[in-house]
Amino acid sequence: MAENDIYNNQKRYNDFLKDLSTYTKPPVGKRKYQVKNKANISYYHELARVFDARDASFIRRLRLFRSFLIVTHIIEKDLKDADRDDLNKVMAYFNKQNFSPKTKKDFVIDIKFIWKCVFPEKDERGRIDETIVPYPVRHLSPKVDKSREKRRQDKITLEEFENLVSAFGDDVRMKALLTLALESLVRPQELLYTRLKDVEIYDNYAKIYISEHGKEGVKFLRCIDSFPYVSEWHTKHPLKKNPNAFFFITMGNKSRYEQLSPYAVNKQIRLKCELAGIKKPITFYSLKRNGVTIRRLRGDTDLEIQHTAGWTSTKQLKTYDLSDADESFKLELVKRGIIKPDKEHQELKPTIKTCLFCGVGNGIAESICKNCKRPLDREIIEKQTKENEGKIQELQQKIKDLPGQVLELLKEKPETLRKALDLKRGVKDDK
Repeated sequence: MAENDIYNNQKRYNDFLKDLSTYTKPPVGKRKYQVKNKANISYYHELARVFDARDASFIRRLRLFRSFLIVTHIIEKDLKDADRDDLNKVMAYFNKQNFSPKTKKDFVIDIKFIWKCVFPEKDERGRIDETIVPYPVRHLSPKVDKSREKRRQDKITLEEFENLVSAFGDDVRMKALLTLALESLVRPQELLYTRLKDVEIYDNYAKIYISEHGKEGVKFLRCIDSFPYVSEWHTKHPLKKNPNAFFFITMGNKSRYEQLSPYAVNKQIRLKCELAGIKKPITFYSLKRNGVTIRRLRGDTDLEIQHTAGWTSTKQLKTYDLSDADESFKLELVKRGIIKPDKEHQELKPTIKTCLFCGVGNGIAESICKNCKRPLDREIIEKQTKENEGKIQELQQKIKDLPGQVLELLKEKPETLRKALDLKRGVKDDK
């Protein structure tokens, strides 16, 4: 049996099947679609049996049901009698909605899969042939017009990410969560299901194992740049004596430490983005896409990114990469030495800050070394060094000029000079 996920999709799925009979009535409240023909209700139960046989995840079941709802909302006849014209009406309605090209592609794939399950084609001996796409949906194409694609608005620079992490102040738990998500290219559910027993801390790096709810199975996350925050949170974790406790937990009520949810994380990210002046729709999942983009622009190979993310191939890079042709061209010019790297490309380095004085690693949002309390920013260090050098030179010059200034002062006041000489000889003043 498929397991429930962090979004509680098992409950949503069971509630949908429980309330399925109400979908034959006109929609009320948030519900948008109606099953126009009562006979089509039976196909939902037939799909549910297919899902159980395939042990499909609950999030996939719900997505297929949402696609099927649109079909049963538009087609008013029994679906076993539906023809190509009926499916064309469904696509015409779908295309008028404000869906993304990716959603349209998935919708067509879902419809073809549903028809294979519910209305399969048969071979010459009357046996079900799952390799044949049923005729009513065979003409539907998942290809979308490239001109309809829109650029995502959740791309951030490392400077913006640093400001976001800094906005969390002393909340080292959230700092560890965000920096680890950016570095390890992990999905929200995978990261939030990690437990204390899955975290292995070494001298200057860590391994975090995905032991459950991993989309690609069991794997481990690389923790190098995010190590200062992860190790600090591991030390401060209030349940560190319980190896089965979740690594990232809620901190509002100390009597009830619970698993942190993506909804709670996104809510805090929105608040801190507003505080940091970042006017972009950043979510927890955005960090995965931005992590892939940063790695590609700093020169990581596709194979390195694939192994970091734990993918089975490099095909997913196209989906997650937010970089454009202009950024790739700039990077090539920098590599060839044609132009000097600007601030944006200089930031595409590891996000850990190593103190130049004591060599201790600090997090991306830190400006002062936690060990020796000295500044971490090279520009600030150079500025302070120049200021200190100027003050030392000024002081040395004053010391050098001091004897001459004293003599000039005494020459102007002979009586003071006489008293000073008498004091040196031990002669007391009569007065």
